[in-house]
Amino acid sequence: RDLVEKDVPIHGAGVQAHFNAGGAEDRQRVPTPFQVKKQIHRIGALGLKVNISEMDVRVSKLPKENRIIAQSEIYRDIIAAALTEPSFDGVWLWGFTDRHTWVKNFYYEDTPLIFDDNYEKKESYFRLRDAISSMKIGSKVGAGVLLDSDYDDEGHEWGYPWIPPMVGGDDEDGAGDSRPDWLQQE
Repeated sequence: RDLVEKDVPIHGAGVQAHFNAGGAEDRQRVPTPFQVKKQIHRIGALGLKVNISEMDVRVSKLPKENRIIAQSEIYRDIIAAALTEPSFDGVWLWGFTDRHTWVKNFYYEDTPLIFDDNYEKKESYFRLRDAISSMKIGSKVGAGVLLDSDYDDEGHEWGYPWIPPMVGGDDEDGAGDSRPDWLQQE
């Protein structure tokens, strides 16, 4: 906001999206679709275009039975939520195949992308495609994704089948603290 108010010629912002589906601490947790939507809206309200950049979804810290659903849901729901905001301008995946992911060299063995080691489409590919396809005529963008709350009609938090329990508190005081941007107020 400060740069815009100072008339710095800035036209957009990239929101890095190196998500860790197994993150249990506050700053490691995947943001909900509702939180992403609010963040893109907040930046867009400044007159800026917003890209989700460097997207990948690490899953190896989850139990094996939760990895496919978690990764697929994150790719689909985060992009579906972003697509509902007029200021959203695009998504950049940080690679396309698990064979050549940077994650293996920087973090640990993982499968964060939408094609496997053999260049085969993974479930996350199809869910990402579903999100993008929701933009076609006659469809509702983001249909079936929690866009107005972090909780469904039954009171379940987004991601409840796979997301690990929170470790540590969630400080809701306001902007300028150590919380991730998507948890801060305007």
